[in-house]
Amino acid sequence: MIHYKSSCALLALLTSSLSAATNEAAATKNTPESPFNTVGIRVGFDTDTKVSLTSYELYETSAPQWSWDLGEDMTTGIGYEAAIGALAGEGEVAAYIHFGFAVEFAHEALPVALVLTAGPSLYSEDTFGGFDLGGNVQFTSSAGLNWQVCKEWSVEYRYQHTSNAGLKSHNPGLEMHAFALSHNF
Repeated sequence: MIHYKSSCALLALLTSSLSAATNEAAATKNTPESPFNTVGIRVGFDTDTKVSLTSYELYETSAPQWSWDLGEDMTTGIGYEAAIGALAGEGEVAAYIHFGFAVEFAHEALPVALVLTAGPSLYSEDTFGGFDLGGNVQFTSSAGLNWQVCKEWSVEYRYQHTSNAGLKSHNPGLEMHAFALSHNF
């Protein structure tokens, strides 16, 4: 019986020592920061006159995680973009998520950067009235301009293409003009 009690006391002492050491190490270690440094809202309007679709999304982008100098004042970098949103129109609404890469080309003297993005998107619905997007799995790419209005705020225009990349035989694609407002932190 004494052996059991002393084993339990030793185990309790060891556990509390490990817990204190772990908490102390965690307190002194810096928590890694998120790579995302921009949050924004984006609204897109389809370019097809046969259907009326609008997208609404909240998104985050990262600063370039990999970058290269293209000259004295030109740089390019690759970062991330993640979004959650809704595509609405023709009496239907679909939720979607998107994650992709963003390539940015910037000139040091200009507040405007060229941004190219590409990545997969997953939609909860793919039919909007008589318009069938061609599946729930889509690929979204875009080309646009991001204007850094001031240190903390940017506005953006992008031309965006969404399609299933031939995963299904029906692949009409969706072209949109999208406008965004973002906050940099």
